Amino acid sequence: MTSLFFLGFPVFLRIRAPEKVHNKDDFSNLNNKAKYQKTGLSDTYSKEIKDRLEYLMEREKLFLDPELRLDKIAELLHISRHHASQVINENFNMHFNDYVNTYRIEEVKCRLSSNFQNSSVTISEIAYSCGFNNRTSFYRAFKKITNLSPKEYIQKVSS
Repeated sequence: MTSLFFLGFPVFLRIRAPEKVHNKDDFSNLNNKAKYQKTGLSDTYSKEIKDRLEYLMEREKLFLDPELRLDKIAELLHISRHHASQVINENFNMHFNDYVNTYRIEEVKCRLSSNFQNSSVTISEIAYSCGFNNRTSFYRAFKKITNLSPKEYIQKVSS
């Protein structure tokens, strides 16, 4: 019976509101809303936390810390770990690691774009300075976010 619900629910949503539900991200948002329905975190408070989180990430550059964890974010925002995860999942439609890596990759891209060719700094050194712990996770995240390898990105911005 449960499997029928999960198979039939997306079809029901498409019939009920076809203009609103049209891609997998929409289903993900619906799943997040349902998942967090009883957490006691209002939409208004969630937005306030989201704004504070963005401030910390953009102004304080928390993402540069290679030891950054969800617990640290929750502590800085004075909320539970669960609520911190909820805010990221609902407002950015991604998990914590992807959220942090997005900031890290943007920082890497800025550093690669600004006179990287004239510098003795390596791509790996830039990755480490932007908060990545190892080359493998950096290359994987870079490719996932940009659809390019770091070298392809450099070639693209250099031409």
